[in-house]
Amino acid sequence: MLPHMRTFLLCILVSFAGIATAADSTLQYTNYIYEKDIHSAQISQTASGFNFPILNLGTGETLNLEFDQFSSERDYYQFTLIHCNANWEPSGLQKGQALSGTGFDNIDNAMFSTGTLMQYTHYQVTVPGNNTIPRVSGNFLLLVYRNFDENDIVLSRRILVLDNKGTTDVTINQSNQVELRPTHQQVQFAYTLNESGYFLPNPYKDLKSVILRNGEWSTAITDLAPQFVSGNTYTYKYQTGNNVDGLNEYRFFDIRSLRQTGANVKQKFNISNQKHVLLVNDNTRRFDRYMNWKDYNGRYFIYSKDIPLPSGIPVESDYCFVHFTLRSDEELKGKDIYIYGELSDWRTQDDFRMYYNADSKAYEAVVPLKQAYYNYVYAVKDPSTGAMDTRYFEGAHSETENNYMVLMYHRNQTMGFDELIGYGLQNAQAKR
Repeated sequence: MLPHMRTFLLCILVSFAGIATAADSTLQYTNYIYEKDIHSAQISQTASGFNFPILNLGTGETLNLEFDQFSSERDYYQFTLIHCNANWEPSGLQKGQALSGTGFDNIDNAMFSTGTLMQYTHYQVTVPGNNTIPRVSGNFLLLVYRNFDENDIVLSRRILVLDNKGTTDVTINQSNQVELRPTHQQVQFAYTLNESGYFLPNPYKDLKSVILRNGEWSTAITDLAPQFVSGNTYTYKYQTGNNVDGLNEYRFFDIRSLRQTGANVKQKFNISNQKHVLLVNDNTRRFDRYMNWKDYNGRYFIYSKDIPLPSGIPVESDYCFVHFTLRSDEELKGKDIYIYGELSDWRTQDDFRMYYNADSKAYEAVVPLKQAYYNYVYAVKDPSTGAMDTRYFEGAHSETENNYMVLMYHRNQTMGFDELIGYGLQNAQAKR
């Protein structure tokens, strides 16, 4: 089969996959999209736009949730919040204990796409709503569902509600372990309780910490207990167990304009009244020296430059089929290759799986994406174990710029749930 014909057929397959409805609606206590016609789901802090979904309890702070559905008709969606423990399992609290109000809110803001080839409906809602205000801190699973049926799930997002009881100081350095020093970063931190009347009677058992790199839950470190306790300060200065793969700076491309050529875009064309974007071919970076550039730590920023000011309106940004090509002299037998980042919902999804083209000696994929500035990497997954590795094609460097979040949970002694009592944020290059 000719390469261009193979690519065209792959486009058609992806197109049908994008508008089909997923059959599995089993609730996942993670960030998950349950229907394949749902795209570009993002949640961020309303005031700052920061894409880590954390709120301070009782302050009136809100998050902004947005997503698209490939449909020219609107659905009627609601959302609720499910309280979870530090391990993202149901905490056992009833809705009336965890939330003020009826326990659900409607998603009333629905807009139809305007001037786009791909017809879709854009949904936006502020979280929490008037009837879903958290009473307690901790982990909450935001659940979006259809027509008041909580079994007809559309998507879920993890959000955090903080009741800060102290200060979390975080330090990022190169790993102290000699064999890991070129590739890993070491996260050390200390939590100081500074609220009088709040006690941590058994910190080695009831105080739990979580380390996140760039807000990505799949690589979280969750098993560290305090190493030292001095008064109200709990110190975590481990030499092992707190080392995180430094990754590499994320690859990027810019399709905010479909009229002008953006960064790492090779060609634009139309097939059957569908817009296509061919990216510059990618090569492995496994053996490359570290090179610093400004990235978005795996995220993407939706915006359209093709609309006269005021531009960037979500319903005026079109979708296009983006062609990825990763050169590889040989196929990795027994391994699956994926495009990975926020664009894939931080998961190895089938829609982002690449297939090896022996004629061109490259892995290829075609993915429908909205106009935006994107970050991504290539991940290798062992289907037999589920283990995922980005180092094969990307390499890893201890110099890489990453954001690290440290979360501190404490088991409530009265009601037996996990409160979120501390939060620290530090950039790996902040002190360099």
